[in-house]
Amino acid sequence: MIKCVIFDMDGVLINTEPVHFRIWEQICAEHGFTLAYDCYKKCIGSTTRYLHDLIQEWYGVSFHDNSQIRTRFVELKEEIFKNEGIPAIEGAANAVRTLCAKGLPLAVASCSDQYYIEYTMKRMQIDQCFRLLFSGERVKHPKPAPDVFLETAKQLQIPPKECLVIEDSHNGSLAAKAAGMTCFGFINPDSGNQDLSAADDVFTSFSELPEMVYHLCHTDKH
Repeated sequence: MIKCVIFDMDGVLINTEPVHFRIWEQICAEHGFTLAYDCYKKCIGSTTRYLHDLIQEWYGVSFHDNSQIRTRFVELKEEIFKNEGIPAIEGAANAVRTLCAKGLPLAVASCSDQYYIEYTMKRMQIDQCFRLLFSGERVKHPKPAPDVFLETAKQLQIPPKECLVIEDSHNGSLAAKAAGMTCFGFINPDSGNQDLSAADDVFTSFSELPEMVYHLCHTDKH
């Protein structure tokens, strides 16, 4: 029986994948090369560290341990959010509030850094709905490894088999299943053509999610 819902953030609660690609395109252009989307899409659902690995593999350029790159990314992201607002996924905040009102423990487990998870949830005015906001930057292995979800479950003191993960990416859905959790895949066209075949179910609108979760929470899976 499901007793907790863990949300990915980018591509699930906020539509940041197009924003992130724009930022990395600009950063790479400033360093003299063009970032191909085919390279970038491999890291969707994973960490910045993994993107840096891909950039080094594809272009021979190292962004690892480069504080100037990190600073530039923050500058560009803050500028976009200031000018264009937080790109919240339609209906996501309402779904979170509905699930929270039912007393279900909720968490965010995202590959974004801790500051941006907290900043974004506050800007969306749903930070108080979550028992835990956890960054994948704090674990050794990024998605598709299960580390971020296992550590989230550990901190919540809820067995992995009783957790439901909401993901939009291939890497994220693989990580959730590797953690022994149930996974619902959110089909987000802006996250690219993601293979969500590992997910237990999929949905296209957050208006569907509360009823799907309610049904799962009242179904004995054993």
